[in-house]
Amino acid sequence: MSIQMSLVFGALILEMVTLLSMVLPLPHPVRVKIMDIATVLRNSKNFKIGFWFTVILLSMQFADCIQRLQRFGTLGNPYFALNSQNKQFGTMSYDQLASKFYSQRNLYITGAVLYLMLAIYTVSTILKKLVSKEAEFRQLSANEKEGASKIAGEEGEESSEVAKYKKLIEQKELDIATLKKQVGGLQKSYDDLNPSQVIDKDE
Repeated sequence: MSIQMSLVFGALILEMVTLLSMVLPLPHPVRVKIMDIATVLRNSKNFKIGFWFTVILLSMQFADCIQRLQRFGTLGNPYFALNSQNKQFGTMSYDQLASKFYSQRNLYITGAVLYLMLAIYTVSTILKKLVSKEAEFRQLSANEKEGASKIAGEEGEESSEVAKYKKLIEQKELDIATLKKQVGGLQKSYDDLNPSQVIDKDE
């Protein structure tokens, strides 16, 4: 394999790993970091230039592989060989077979790289929306928990205040009952000190 195709194959492996990391059910913070890296790369001018340069080169290589395979299409095809005056069916040399094999290999690898580029772009767009929606959901859940704890705290304060006032009312009622007993005792003592005299009707 040439250096060029080795680089293309390395790009294919890198794209497969990238796509796998996006598809795996990773924790939310890890996905947020992945999307942050993707956003930084999308906003980088150097990355955009390198990306489009790579796409153009791979597209040209893909088209070249298709053109090469079209030239080999008539050599081993019996339907074309029947109408051929030279009867080239079965006369492909080893060099031609090797060239056809390399063209097919390059076509498959290059096409896979271009396809995975499109797949990564699509998955990253979906993952970006998913991360934003999950962040909104987490924020709403946190707000609901905070509101519930706040309401519970207010209810606890209200219940403590109600218990305090109830205790105060009970104390006041006890004081009133004690005061009534004291008044009754004083009235009885006063009546004992000043006995009532019975006045006859004749007087």
